[in-house]
Amino acid sequence: MKPISFLSFDVEALPGRAEKDHIDRLVWGRIDGKEYGIRRISDILQEYRIKGNFLIDLSAFVLYGERVVADIGKFLLNEGHELHVHLHSEWVIRKWGIKGHFSGPPGLNVLDQRTNEHLLKYAFFTYRQLYGSNPIAFRGGGFTFNEHTVAAAKDAGFRCLTNFNSQRHAEMLSVTGLGADNEPFAWNNGLAEIPVDFSPEPLSFDIQKYFGWYDRVKDRKKIKTFNLTMHSWSLMKRQGEFFTEYAAEHEDKLRFICEHLSANTRVLGYAEYLEEAEFAPVSIQNFQFRPADLDASVRLASCSICNAIFAPGESDVCPGCGARARHRQVLDALTRVGNPLDGRRVLACFANSVEKACLLSGAAEVRNFDVRPLREADFQMDIQHMDAIADGSFDGFLAIHVLNHVKDDRAALAEIYRVLVPGGVALLTVPYRAGEKTADLADVYEHYGAENFNKYGVGSFRRYGLNDAIALFSSLFEVSIVAGLDAVTGQAMNVFLLRKRVST
Repeated sequence: MKPISFLSFDVEALPGRAEKDHIDRLVWGRIDGKEYGIRRISDILQEYRIKGNFLIDLSAFVLYGERVVADIGKFLLNEGHELHVHLHSEWVIRKWGIKGHFSGPPGLNVLDQRTNEHLLKYAFFTYRQLYGSNPIAFRGGGFTFNEHTVAAAKDAGFRCLTNFNSQRHAEMLSVTGLGADNEPFAWNNGLAEIPVDFSPEPLSFDIQKYFGWYDRVKDRKKIKTFNLTMHSWSLMKRQGEFFTEYAAEHEDKLRFICEHLSANTRVLGYAEYLEEAEFAPVSIQNFQFRPADLDASVRLASCSICNAIFAPGESDVCPGCGARARHRQVLDALTRVGNPLDGRRVLACFANSVEKACLLSGAAEVRNFDVRPLREADFQMDIQHMDAIADGSFDGFLAIHVLNHVKDDRAALAEIYRVLVPGGVALLTVPYRAGEKTADLADVYEHYGAENFNKYGVGSFRRYGLNDAIALFSSLFEVSIVAGLDAVTGQAMNVFLLRKRVST
């Protein structure tokens, strides 16, 4: 039986590896109008009919924003590869404002239980936020981990780690049995581990080293797996600290590896392997690490949506997922009364990625629209004139802080009523003040600007008085009000659940 091999690529854009344009250079490999990054690597893999394992470093989310990271992963998934999670924790905790007494970049191996738990839950949620499905495998930046990482990965929902190497981690722990020769095994909590055998970096290495590692697989392993890891920048070479130019010899070496593996092994994705393999537990001894001391004087808040922990500032925006106070308030309300949109066909007036991940993940179907031509929306439509939607087409509707940006909010409410089936539920929030009347705002351009107002009629029209909002909603719907608390800001907000009456 042929050995099983895995080709994995850590997709990274760390600031210290390029002078500027980090995503373009280190992920896409753009140099002089050509690409030598993940697109070129994918083309090579497809020539040899190899499914790659690409582990996307989600520190890029906090460094460069949601859209570029979403585009990278969606490209790789569309190419037919497996997409898994990588995380350089040192950049994430820096962006979160966590301080401590670190002797170097704080990898997962020096972080305590609480920080590991928040980071792994954050990574799991962020992948789901970006790509709409649950991740499977996880790898720490620099292959770092400790016993808290193993426990946190399992608790977060990951099915597999691919960090361990018996030589690299010999000072940290001792694994007897399968793990001693880098064979796949199960940690004490049942989490699978697919150890990393060889990292052929840079790709100018002596090919005999590659065959030395391959021979170890054939000669020493009972479970004959060969797990190689490279990077999105592996077809380039460094000048000093920066990757600056394409290296043809690196591509030649990758092609050689692909040809050898495709001829002599079964090349699989990690998820594919998990479906066919059994992972036996091993004896783990001397699991040692010394966690770094975090600065206890820094007050840390926790985002209830993505589990990021951070030093709160003047903004209510989570530096992890981008959630606002209103999102955490809605989630708090729904944790107590249940999510009325679960299991329903939901029409959403532009639900962003946070809202889709935390409020709509249980919906049977979601159709997302906006009056503006946004690529994240399924189609373009005005909530005041939803002519494209037939009467009674949906049994759920979502609009978070929308009606205040609509000129004719009564028309919008009438349209929501029309498209819902009897018994259908709309979940709405609006900015309001208790004890005041609804007031028009002086600057209609305040939030979206003049261009969006002139083109699409989107503006900042009003701030509601609480009683006025309730009266408006009650004119058409049965209204339930649930208060939700944001633990980051300490502020509460009412969430409105509007039910279309069933005719008797």
